Amino acid sequence: MNAAALPSLLSELKKTPITLARLFDGLTVEDLAWKPSPAEFSILENVCHLRDIEEEGYLVRVRMLRAEAHPLLPDIDGDRLAVERRYNEQPLQPAYDRFVRARKFATKAVADATDADLARPGTLEKAGPVTLGSLLEMMRGHDAEHLQAIRSLRERILARRA
Repeated sequence: MNAAALPSLLSELKKTPITLARLFDGLTVEDLAWKPSPAEFSILENVCHLRDIEEEGYLVRVRMLRAEAHPLLPDIDGDRLAVERRYNEQPLQPAYDRFVRARKFATKAVADATDADLARPGTLEKAGPVTLGSLLEMMRGHDAEHLQAIRSLRERILARRA
């Protein structure tokens, strides 16, 4: 990851909230909370997970990598949070709004990053060495994983209706 590639990556990260909104458009509260199995997240749980990982994970890590020399970046147990915070009982809109806000802060925090900034190292707890640039790429991958899960859930929900 270098500064020349940053605008394209940030553009992708900024599109995630738009894509999310399109994916739950037209779905009911029951649809959003539907789980195909106890082991899988519902659409609502995916959105709450994205919110918490963005607020408490990526945004914190970005700020630490920008401000500290070789920080230890905290791990987050997303599955534990889903259970403890009862994601499937939360309202969608506030979770989505908080994700959008945190994503704006995260992308703004790196918008002016140079090659040297993107190479700033840290250690991600339980994962090992990262740089600011590789963390941004992780964000993109995390988004893609959850957007695909939500697309699949949406397709299954709509197929159940037919």
